[in-house]
Amino acid sequence: MSFVRLSLAAGAAAFCAAVLSPAASARDGGIVQRNLTAPSHALGRPIKYSLYLPAETPPPGERWPVLYLLHGGGPGEADWLDAGGLAATMDKAIAAHQMPPTVVVMPIAGNSWYVNNPDATGEGMMATALTRDLVDAIDAKLPTADCRQGRAVAGLSMGGYGALLYAFDHPREFGSAISLSGSILTPIHPQMTSRLKRAMNFYDKAFGAPFKASRFNAWNLFPRVPQLGLGGAPKPAVYLDAGDKDLGGIIQGTTALHLALLRRGVDSTLRIVDGRHEWALWKRELGPSLAWLGPRLDPTCGQPVAAVKTQQAATELEH
Repeated sequence: MSFVRLSLAAGAAAFCAAVLSPAASARDGGIVQRNLTAPSHALGRPIKYSLYLPAETPPPGERWPVLYLLHGGGPGEADWLDAGGLAATMDKAIAAHQMPPTVVVMPIAGNSWYVNNPDATGEGMMATALTRDLVDAIDAKLPTADCRQGRAVAGLSMGGYGALLYAFDHPREFGSAISLSGSILTPIHPQMTSRLKRAMNFYDKAFGAPFKASRFNAWNLFPRVPQLGLGGAPKPAVYLDAGDKDLGGIIQGTTALHLALLRRGVDSTLRIVDGRHEWALWKRELGPSLAWLGPRLDPTCGQPVAAVKTQQAATELEH
């Protein structure tokens, strides 16, 4: 992915015509598009997603940052737009200058647990599809900030786990990650018979059918923490949020991960708030999480805007 793309030279008029398609809904704030698709070589089928676009296109030479927002288990990404009130919350955060005008991409990943699963009964190579194919498609389609400073990933429950997984595995692509009630659990060992029994019916065949603890542990977050920052790789900033009445070990796992991240020198923020594992909490907590994220997004990718415009002009002249 190049830092300056020719798609930026298409012009604001052509861009607006492209996004104001029949799938887009007009609002007083940003534009919402549903039922979109992006090609995926990893899956061998299109990725389905919805999109929130800020109300105004970025000025020439400037870009939008992007937030990839992952759903939990169940009905899918439409929950963020409907039950979650995503568009109104984004409008409010942008109007209050808590967030820069930001694109939000909401993919549909089924009950994949956001991992690669080549089994015939699995959802396919979902991790590769979302972190490579979908990101490439969005960066090619929209004037987005093609850098880690301008790209973040967030999610709830299963998606909170997925957001952290992607930020840990791809710190050069995602600069920040948000987990709301994320399914954050430690590895499973053979003596944990009660956990093994529950896991057999809990993970929707994402880690094998029947469930294989070795595959679950290979995709676990905790063994990844000591690897963060190795080889000069940047460390993602992390925001963890969970309800005090949540069940299933989520509070314990979230707190343990927060402490592990702090010991690793990661910028980690923890919020334990009043609430359960439900939309009432996620809708309420989305706003504070965006306020945390906003100052960490840099759509200039660390360069002065004037320098970005100069690079764009030079690229246009070459072509």
